[in-house]
Amino acid sequence: MGIYSIMIGRPENLWWTILVNIPACLLLGVCDFLLVKKTQHKVRSNVIRLITDIMVTTVTTIVIICGLNLLLMDAADATPHVLLKSAVPAIPWNWIVTLLIELFFYNEQQQKIEREKSHYQFMALRNQINPHFLFNCLNVLSSLAYSDAEKANNFAKRLASVYRYILSTNESQIVDIDDEIACVNKYIYLEQVRFGDFLSVKINDMRATHKGHIIPVSVQQLVENAIKHNICSKEFPLKIEILITDTDIKVVNNVQLRKASCGTGVGLDNIRRQYALHNKKITVSVSDTSFTVSLPIIH
Repeated sequence: MGIYSIMIGRPENLWWTILVNIPACLLLGVCDFLLVKKTQHKVRSNVIRLITDIMVTTVTTIVIICGLNLLLMDAADATPHVLLKSAVPAIPWNWIVTLLIELFFYNEQQQKIEREKSHYQFMALRNQINPHFLFNCLNVLSSLAYSDAEKANNFAKRLASVYRYILSTNESQIVDIDDEIACVNKYIYLEQVRFGDFLSVKINDMRATHKGHIIPVSVQQLVENAIKHNICSKEFPLKIEILITDTDIKVVNNVQLRKASCGTGVGLDNIRRQYALHNKKITVSVSDTSFTVSLPIIH
């Protein structure tokens, strides 16, 4: 009598068959779960991973069922043909179990993505409303209110627009590159009003087509990090260049580090984690004179 004797039409000794089938099914389910779990971080493509998991779990199912039937059946009946035949009915059930396990891990991955996205967006927003940023902006706005009312009005509008962009992208995993750069330009304006000629930021757009997306606030964050961690003065002017191509966006600044940094916002690790959720990697290049971060375009 085999493990799946009911399925192949031999219902004698029903209770014994059920008792034997239940632990066998549990064993197969555990094996399927462990095998699928092992491939989750090794195979990036969902389609390739699903095909691989079905093939591997099918072979495992056949081996386990044939092995168990070999132990339980009479030696005279345990021919290769009979053993393989006993495993056939279990294969479609194994596929169903594998698909359910895949759906479980897919749902878990989507929840992880949402958690990571929410964490990054919270950190990005917290970074923009930190006391140092607001204190500096309000100081600039206060001085402009007395010296240049029109410029103060423009400054306030740009500041509000930066916050509006951050809040509007709160539910977005990616944004259009042009939208990100538009916000970056407004942020640059705020900082250039503050630092004047001591801060130089150039945007060089070399794209053949204006397509592609990027992580929200990522370019702005890199510009802010450059300002936050480097000296920006008459003796040591800070120069930042943003190079946009069809494959990536590079943010390059000259290195003249401050002795102490007041930054507590989102760093490269948070941006790196966001790109990892899209199976992309950022590239960081450091030399004695320059610091470069390359953000891949998401298509």
